[in-house]
Amino acid sequence: MSDLNRGADEMDAMLTQLRALPGMVQRAAPDVARALDDELRSNIARGVGPDGTPWKPTKDGRTPLADAGKALSTRAIGTVVLARLDGVEARHHLGAIRGSSKENWLARPILPTSKIPAPVAKAIKTILVEEFEETTGGAR
Repeated sequence: MSDLNRGADEMDAMLTQLRALPGMVQRAAPDVARALDDELRSNIARGVGPDGTPWKPTKDGRTPLADAGKALSTRAIGTVVLARLDGVEARHHLGAIRGSSKENWLARPILPTSKIPAPVAKAIKTILVEEFEETTGGAR
């Protein structure tokens, strides 16, 4: 094979890889959703919010919301990752707990609401780098 033909074949391969890049985020989204779900469940088990701040213990000193993972669902919808809480856990997340007046609300945040927590950001980066390398055949 001549250098010209080999160069044309290599160029065709690179163009094929470049054409695959627009779908990279959608292909990676389910793995990103799993990483977020893992982090949120780990936080629940440790009794901490998305930023690592410990939740205030229950009145009897226990870690609150130990079963909050049952109320959590995380999934990818296209390129969007959605984490959702249902039931009383959603009210705890907001601090809107039955029987307490608004000025006495005690929030125990479960979901990130502004900044992506560092462990999740690191996992997302790892997943996207792996997907990029797979899509481009290891090119960087």
